[in-house]
Amino acid sequence: MDHTAKDYLKLINQQIKEIAGVYRSVVSRSGISENEFWIWYTLIILEGEYAQQDICSSWSLSKQTVNTIVANMVKKGLAALEVVPGTRNRKIIHLTEAGRKYGENIVRPVSEAESRAFERLPESDRMACTAAFARYVNILKEEIYGTENRQTF
Repeated sequence: MDHTAKDYLKLINQQIKEIAGVYRSVVSRSGISENEFWIWYTLIILEGEYAQQDICSSWSLSKQTVNTIVANMVKKGLAALEVVPGTRNRKIIHLTEAGRKYGENIVRPVSEAESRAFERLPESDRMACTAAFARYVNILKEEIYGTENRQTF
């Protein structure tokens, strides 16, 4: 049976929604929002220092959303903000010890499940999946925003 691009798109979009549903399900049990989960995920699982602007661009979250969540983290004593010298308003988010423990409990089990699941795929599937999806995302952005990254609708 020959499949059309529309058939493949339907399948890909269903799979994306299914993955999102898995995350939504696990996050709902933790008592935080999905947006907050991705902030914790960034600060705990991804290595490096992150400012609020970095998280906004990495996860396509609004500045207001990230600012509100981080402000709550600071208020609860889970994080602190450090102004980057020589910048106007760039602040790096640092977790407190309590914040690290709290965040670890939320995101580490999910991250470990992700790793186990992905490691069960043969290396060739991992490479093909990530390469093809990256190309698709780039082409989709080009189709939607144009080659100059202008939003057209």
